Amino acid sequence: MKYNLKTLMKSPLFQDISENDMEAMLSCLGATERKYRKNEVILLAGTKVSSVGILTEGNAQITRDDAEGNRTILSELEQADLFAEAYVAAGYAEIPVTVIATSDCRIVWISFDKIIGTCSSSCDFHNTLVQNMMRVIAIKNIFMNEKMRILSCKTTKEKLMTYLNDYSERVGNDKFKIPFSRTELADFLSVDRSAMSRELSRLRDEGYIRYNKNEFELL
Repeated sequence: MKYNLKTLMKSPLFQDISENDMEAMLSCLGATERKYRKNEVILLAGTKVSSVGILTEGNAQITRDDAEGNRTILSELEQADLFAEAYVAAGYAEIPVTVIATSDCRIVWISFDKIIGTCSSSCDFHNTLVQNMMRVIAIKNIFMNEKMRILSCKTTKEKLMTYLNDYSERVGNDKFKIPFSRTELADFLSVDRSAMSRELSRLRDEGYIRYNKNEFELL
């Protein structure tokens, strides 16, 4: 199987691993690839997961539904992003989130045990993979703490401005394009869409922001 090596090398899991070693390493890890159509469920909440996914083409979202069926978007997945690693590492019997394709996409799956274990060939890259995996989980933990900071804001205005300021800092520019539609942004911030739209208009009129669809500028 021929993988998109250039995209895989952008993944934090493969940091400090050379392109020359990638094909042999993927073979040793028993990596597999699967295509998914737009709106297809990649992982369903309540299922057992033993592998880590790496998005090599397209986009996807990690979502979670509450008891009343209300959806919250936990994060947006883009090329080279990992997912499911924390739940597999923690030994969850059932994954509590759903991963859904928001466009046609490809996923490379790798067994978590193969990543953290030592193979019979004693390949040198395993120590690097373990270190990289620990770094990935730590960064994801920081991200979720940052999201909790956003969700703890009391008003929709505070949530919006905290999210937009954080995103601006992350990309290093006052002009940026967020990965969410209006409905998806409301789900991500856990706010009512209509109330959020009114607040965006108010923030624009008061001179805090400019925006067009999902393109924003902080003033």
